[in-house]
Amino acid sequence: MQAVANSNELKLRTIMKNAPLGLIEINQAGTILEANLYGEAWLKVIRSAFHIKDDNLFILLEQIGFTSLNKIRNFPQAEGLILLNELVSLSLPNDLQATQKYYTFTVTKFDHDCIMFSLEDITQRHLEDKKRQDAELGKAIAQSKLEIASGVLHDIGNAVVGFGSYLTRIRRSVDQNSLDNLTNLTLFIERQQASMATAMGSDKAAAVVTMLKGIAQTQKDSQHELRKYITEQLNIITHIQEILAIQRQYVAGNDTQERKPVNLRSVLNDCMAMLFASIDKRGIAVSLDLPDEMPILKGDRTKLMQVFLNLLKNSIEAIDITASNKLITVRIEIQSPWMIVTIRDTGNGFNEETGQALFTREFTTKTSGSGLGLYNCKTIIESHSGSIQLTSPGLGQGALATVQLVTEN
Repeated sequence: MQAVANSNELKLRTIMKNAPLGLIEINQAGTILEANLYGEAWLKVIRSAFHIKDDNLFILLEQIGFTSLNKIRNFPQAEGLILLNELVSLSLPNDLQATQKYYTFTVTKFDHDCIMFSLEDITQRHLEDKKRQDAELGKAIAQSKLEIASGVLHDIGNAVVGFGSYLTRIRRSVDQNSLDNLTNLTLFIERQQASMATAMGSDKAAAVVTMLKGIAQTQKDSQHELRKYITEQLNIITHIQEILAIQRQYVAGNDTQERKPVNLRSVLNDCMAMLFASIDKRGIAVSLDLPDEMPILKGDRTKLMQVFLNLLKNSIEAIDITASNKLITVRIEIQSPWMIVTIRDTGNGFNEETGQALFTREFTTKTSGSGLGLYNCKTIIESHSGSIQLTSPGLGQGALATVQLVTEN
């Protein structure tokens, strides 16, 4: 029986010696009693960087500015978890410049004279998280507005060039960072807990199992969250790329005056894609009622898109961001030979006097508007032998835009 216990203890020590995180055992005074390979390597780096030869871990931690040292020294309980994944930033000096490293420390007190430090170098993950956060701040740059004035389609900014490939590299790195070794170590030690209790005491054995379980779960949760954030960012990048593709399509056709078959359903879907960021930011619900089967409409696709972008943007901007009822309804109705597009919103609406002047050149209700938007819309629709109307029951009661276009059949 003693031989089995000794064999199990040897296995456990071998596993801990080669564990993929640093383990350093000290006594109450801070004297280093034992360390695994990872821990020894870390101690060697710290001693070399700060020119310290002392075997007291507390002295080493004081030199590197470890802020939770007093919490460890003054821990009042006989045993228990003192620190869990405490983030520590170290500036390690070298010949040329300081190297910034990031570690997490978990400290467990097993008994009155045995304290175990576990540490992990998370520099790469920490820097990746920081870059991801910086990239999220850059999303605002990607919220581009497509302004088409006097037949010119302005391109949205390319603030996210290369962002997609960068995120893909991060995801690949995360996928390659397997936690199997740590998980297997945890499961093995948990299975060996009874043997460990014989060798080192039940409390110590339980504390080791609890500590490793906590570390494994924390690592698993962190990796899951990172994957989720990367997927969300990649989805945003995909959406931006779709918008750029739409823009290139319409820019390419901007100079031609030739009337070609136009799928108005596709035009409206493209408009909604371009305005998605504004709609989502304001929390506006959108209802689309667009028939799958559409009659043939010949026209200038770019000019028609300018009209519907303008009308939709007006509806978005008319809805107060604090309003409780925020809805835009877009419908296409076929009444041969007419195709009727209606855009209804629950925005601020307007009075009769304003309604009569909306399509007048240089009239605007916006503080920074040029007054050419609706005037140009009317000109474009009439050049397609159609009509456009804007009506409202009154202030605070929303508005309705109605566009009628003639079809080929």
